[in-house]
Amino acid sequence: MNMHVSRLSRGFTLIELMVTVVVLAILAGIALPNLRDFTRRSAVTSQSNAVLADLQYARNDAITRRVITEICGSTDGTACTGTNAFEGGWVVYRETAPGPTATFTSADEVQRVTQAKSGISIRLVDDTGAAVNDVGFSQDGSTTSDKPLSFLVCAKSNGDSVGESAGRVLGAEVLLSTSGRASIRKIESGGSCG
Repeated sequence: MNMHVSRLSRGFTLIELMVTVVVLAILAGIALPNLRDFTRRSAVTSQSNAVLADLQYARNDAITRRVITEICGSTDGTACTGTNAFEGGWVVYRETAPGPTATFTSADEVQRVTQAKSGISIRLVDDTGAAVNDVGFSQDGSTTSDKPLSFLVCAKSNGDSVGESAGRVLGAEVLLSTSGRASIRKIESGGSCG
């Protein structure tokens, strides 16, 4: 009877332990790329929804307050970057001196400051693909642009300045008509992200 007890408390053999470790390594190798792609897709969705929400907010503010409300790329919420790159964040503000030469100044009322997530590129372009630095909404809810605009939101790798829309991680395009209506659609694989 004593011999029977020692067999039960023996534990795992080295071969059983090695097989278990190999199986776990294979499962981790399969799961890790899928998890990375899932995380990148979630970041694209999150940022495109954030852009859409701030566009809708700015449009509603312009209509209800009867002012020009603008959105521009901003890394600190106190100045526009002056480029079409919004991946550092953006600011929604009420323009106190509207006109063709209006710029974001300390006299303007900041409504929202949004910080973008890392690993994402966000570029604002018109329907011809030309870079646009900011977008404004008039008191009737239309944009101050005479062309439809698009925010291109794509996942990017370390070291890249502009992301890409590729097979497993498609980018998103936040479309903005001249009437001020915004919607989101996927960017096809290989489509432009900036």
